[in-house]
Amino acid sequence: MLCINYDVTLKEIETAYNAFWRKYGIRKTILMTAVYAVGLALFINLIIKDGSNMPAWAGAAIAAGMLFAMWLRPARARKKLIAALEQMYEEKYTAWFDDEKIEIETVIMDGAEDGEKTDKTSINIATEELYAAERREMFVLFVNRALIYAFPKRCLTDEQLDGLRKYFEDKGI
Repeated sequence: MLCINYDVTLKEIETAYNAFWRKYGIRKTILMTAVYAVGLALFINLIIKDGSNMPAWAGAAIAAGMLFAMWLRPARARKKLIAALEQMYEEKYTAWFDDEKIEIETVIMDGAEDGEKTDKTSINIATEELYAAERREMFVLFVNRALIYAFPKRCLTDEQLDGLRKYFEDKGI
């Protein structure tokens, strides 16, 4: 069983979020961009043929607005996530990797006298959809296309790095 202790900075969370978006969000964004671009081109064609065609002007404005929104939405979501996380307390994590599951314990340092709260998450390898990626500064684990776990390399020893790499390879994650 592999056990690691780590913490995650806001910059690392932002990097993990960007990796998640590139893995799961960009394809849909590119597809919808193509759809709205074709719509915009059709409306512009109608405007060129008849400049007084008000529905064509409205359609072109809507298509252009949707194109802008498709690329603005992920950036705004990332900024809101980071702003919300800046308000949170310091957290430390311990992760255990065994044959059937990954368990992650979160210790929240809330500044009170008793000092901390803990929360434990268990990820069943057999039933969850998992994808792991190694980045230059961290390992990122995506669970069910909804959750992101980042394991910064700065917190890991060389043995833990090799063990985590081998674990993900052996499990086909």
